[in-house]
Amino acid sequence: MASQSLLPGQRKKFILVTTAIGLAVTLLFQINLYYLYGSFYHEVDRISEFHILTVDYDGGIIGQSLSQAYQQLKGKQFPTLITGTKTQYPTPDTVLQAVRDGKYWAAIYSMPGASARLSAALLGGMAATAYDASDAFTYVWNEVRYPAFSQEVIQGSLTTLVAAAGTAYGSINGSKVLKSLALTDDAAIKAYLTPIMTSEINIQPTNQGAKILYNTISMAMPVLQCLGFVVAINQMFIKFEVHSRLSTMSGGILRLTVGIIYTFVASLTMTGYIWAYREDWAVSGTQFVLTWILLWLLFHIHYLAIEAAIQVIPLPAMPFLLMPWVFLNITSSITPFEINPGFYRFGYAFPAHEAYQVLTDIWSGGAVPQLYRAMPILFSWWVLLLVCDSFSHRRACRRARNISGDIEKESATASKSEISPPETPLTTDSLE
Repeated sequence: MASQSLLPGQRKKFILVTTAIGLAVTLLFQINLYYLYGSFYHEVDRISEFHILTVDYDGGIIGQSLSQAYQQLKGKQFPTLITGTKTQYPTPDTVLQAVRDGKYWAAIYSMPGASARLSAALLGGMAATAYDASDAFTYVWNEVRYPAFSQEVIQGSLTTLVAAAGTAYGSINGSKVLKSLALTDDAAIKAYLTPIMTSEINIQPTNQGAKILYNTISMAMPVLQCLGFVVAINQMFIKFEVHSRLSTMSGGILRLTVGIIYTFVASLTMTGYIWAYREDWAVSGTQFVLTWILLWLLFHIHYLAIEAAIQVIPLPAMPFLLMPWVFLNITSSITPFEINPGFYRFGYAFPAHEAYQVLTDIWSGGAVPQLYRAMPILFSWWVLLLVCDSFSHRRACRRARNISGDIEKESATASKSEISPPETPLTTDSLE
């Protein structure tokens, strides 16, 4: 058969439509990526939005050194230290609880009697031998709370602060102690050269390499997994004419059952690969089950959203709905809102953000208490999308039955025309 070329009018229309599609898809990705990149814009200038509690239990030169060090480091690119009193936080345990309650990203406190121990060590003898510089300060933080940022910004800043406190101690008191320093005692000289260090309390150590994926690519996987399954199952429903052959109620129950079973298994597999690469991460079987339940809810929310959309929106238009949904959810969980421009905080409304808050609460044994906000938002999405999915299913059933009815009418008309003999027109001969 000879090949045929497009007519001039068709060729022009084809070029225009192809160009429009290319521009639309390019613009779609540009908008989403601008939004994602914008969440990191000038983030270092908002590090001061991270609040760290500090309490001086020592009341001596070591506590003063920390205050002076902070004054040197204070600025937009360093966390803000909030000074607490011994009346507000009478013991180190109350400081730890303040971090566990989520009031602060971290805390640092001077140890009681730290200055007296250092002064005694500089004189030499047994006090110098027993002196432990890391007993000057203790800082508390929670690595599982945005692990990459916590390690770089929170722990990094605290380490820098303590090092600066050691330098500040030298400038404040270094020349004075030289007069009484036991120059023949190696332990005393060591205490003089390294007077201040720190110990740490990490509420939930998270050392595994996969930690950088928990609030990034892992938050996109439920959407992509559900999309692939919903597209496939929707085609199966069309092929087997489920919408037109079953009642609306029966079809809806079938779709709901399929969705629950699939998301139940998919969330289990996601929990499985998180646990498979946990390395030495100290999480329990109970936390595994809680993670599975939470991820099932997140999977089912995304499943319902995609299923509701795909039944009313043409498949070629789905990327224009799906891509913003993916990017809005990822951006809401990828970084703490403290370092985002203000308007990004509307991301509190998205399922991925709230799901990640619940996950960190589960993994840290309740040390990120966000359930009061996260669970109502997640359940609101779930209920809303159940309703939306129900209406879209009813619409799909009605459309399928209308199409089926039209096909049956056309078939009946065609059959009737084939069976009925053609009418013989009246002529003069037949009248005779």
